[in-house]
Amino acid sequence: MKKIITLTLIAAWAILPQNAPAAEASVYTDFLSAYVIHGQIWNDEPVFQPGVDVAGPWGLGYSFWANMDLSDSDTSQAPNTAGKWNEINFGLNWTLPWEGPVSLTLEGIYLAYPNSGEQAEEDAEISADGGYEVAVTLAAEDLPLAPSVKFMHTTSYSEDWIATFSIGHSLEVSDQLSLDLGAAISYAGRDYMANFYGSEDGSALANAEVNATLNYAVTEQFTVSLLASFSSILDSDVRDSIEESEYFPEVDFFYGGISLGYTF
Repeated sequence: MKKIITLTLIAAWAILPQNAPAAEASVYTDFLSAYVIHGQIWNDEPVFQPGVDVAGPWGLGYSFWANMDLSDSDTSQAPNTAGKWNEINFGLNWTLPWEGPVSLTLEGIYLAYPNSGEQAEEDAEISADGGYEVAVTLAAEDLPLAPSVKFMHTTSYSEDWIATFSIGHSLEVSDQLSLDLGAAISYAGRDYMANFYGSEDGSALANAEVNATLNYAVTEQFTVSLLASFSSILDSDVRDSIEESEYFPEVDFFYGGISLGYTF
């Protein structure tokens, strides 16, 4: 699996100048205190998350992202797999090439879990067991607070969707320093809540999150960022269910980290 990741990164780099001269790309590495998404705490200990985003001609794009636990955490989605990749995502996306106040992006992602909790074997690489996600995003970046809404469906694990409404604003502190502020709220269907939150209480407001990112441009292409986020499960019944079952270690959670990014 390490060879696959290395070859993917090399291929994404090599393809840009030769086959897609109009493409733009960014490579980043995040070192975070936890792995959290939509209020779901998949590890409350430090993780390493590298990624690549490529935006090509005709609105086509490619993405790669991976997660590695940096400690043998019992709360991880793949316990005791420190130093191994336990989630890898390969994505393709298309933003419709129209002009207007609202953009529409369609996305498909393959998720691989090469070291899931039930399959992990000591000192051994194992086959990936994964699933698929599809997503539709509507965004109005030119409006105040750049509102967007994203509908996401994980085909292998749920029959429902989760919808996330987000807003954000950027402040230029100086020529090299900027501050990005954001907030999001999610609503999920009954089956999604059961599979991803362990709640049998039906459809609900899943979580709310606020975040801040302080960016320092070392050069025009290389940026160092400090990240901080706070996430909270909103629905009281879902909160009670999570706390009673200990499905996640917390229902209110603060996490952060550092990100290194390079664009070309």
